[in-house]
Amino acid sequence: MTHIQTRPTRFLIASLALFAVAGCVDSTGPGHVEEPGVLLVPAGKIGGDLVWTRDGTEVVFVSFTETSAAHPVSASILNAVSVSTHEVRQLNESQSIFGVARGSAGDRIYFTDEDRIDGNFRVSRVHPASGALEILAPLPPDIYDDIVVSADERFLAVGSGLYDLQTAKLIGLPAGRPIGFSPDGTQLFYGLINPTTSTELTTLISTADGSSHPLPSTGSRHLAHRWEGNSPQLLVEDDEYTGENFYTVRLSEIDGVTGASRNIAEFTKTSPLVTAAWSPDGQTLGVWIDLGSFAERTHRRSLFLIRDGGAPVYVASVHTAAGPPVFSPDGHSIVYGYFDTLDKQRVYIRSGI
Repeated sequence: MTHIQTRPTRFLIASLALFAVAGCVDSTGPGHVEEPGVLLVPAGKIGGDLVWTRDGTEVVFVSFTETSAAHPVSASILNAVSVSTHEVRQLNESQSIFGVARGSAGDRIYFTDEDRIDGNFRVSRVHPASGALEILAPLPPDIYDDIVVSADERFLAVGSGLYDLQTAKLIGLPAGRPIGFSPDGTQLFYGLINPTTSTELTTLISTADGSSHPLPSTGSRHLAHRWEGNSPQLLVEDDEYTGENFYTVRLSEIDGVTGASRNIAEFTKTSPLVTAAWSPDGQTLGVWIDLGSFAERTHRRSLFLIRDGGAPVYVASVHTAAGPPVFSPDGHSIVYGYFDTLDKQRVYIRSGI
């Protein structure tokens, strides 16, 4: 597997050494040079989730048309862009598209939307190759940004509903957000919302009967998760202010069932972590971190890869906000959204990682 290495003369990451099982990165160095990767989708009204097709040849994304005299009604378009040719094709058009997801072992793209004709909310799926569209179930009138699908596409969780698509059974859930299914589909990782404090309590919900098993509190909202069997491993951060607008950020992982913790990495002279995500096999962590100082002209938002047991490896940097890194099915490419000051988003890809 090829690693993209830091170029010290341009980024000068002073140390990238392992301590025990965790890596440590010092962000001192010259000014920010942007290296975002390859432009996959030019700047436009793009939003929501980025989802790879199962074969890794396309990335699905949502774009929005803007109202004009010729088109007085806006619309949301579900698109697929080829990672090789960068050609974009349309999969579906709706009044509004909210959450987008795919079961890791399946081909079909699942999404929640508002129908252009009757204004009803629904959950649907489309096959990216054939274009075959299925309307699966109506939804209450609400916003559904969080939608997750089990690997085998039997179970679907959206809003506060758990759907068994094989038996057409619906289990109502307390207010919260679905986070992900266990690899065997027997458990739904779910965040319960406390209406009084607006805090989130993580729990495992049985897909067989909806019974729940609360998990130990991590003390803060976790950044990402992966699975070991039916136990979610929660990525959390601990920030320590070190003066002069700098922090030390420590990443650790907590077993959601046992509460056992292990160190992953440490970044010094930085701001708190931006966002993170795991590769599909759970072996590589992608981390956006703000390094350096605005005052000292050393600031850069940089993307690092942390492979299990290894030190962080630099792969990209941008000037402003970047969306979560989304790994390809084989884990060798990453796509992400990049937002500019005009509220336009581009999509970039970094391959060969």
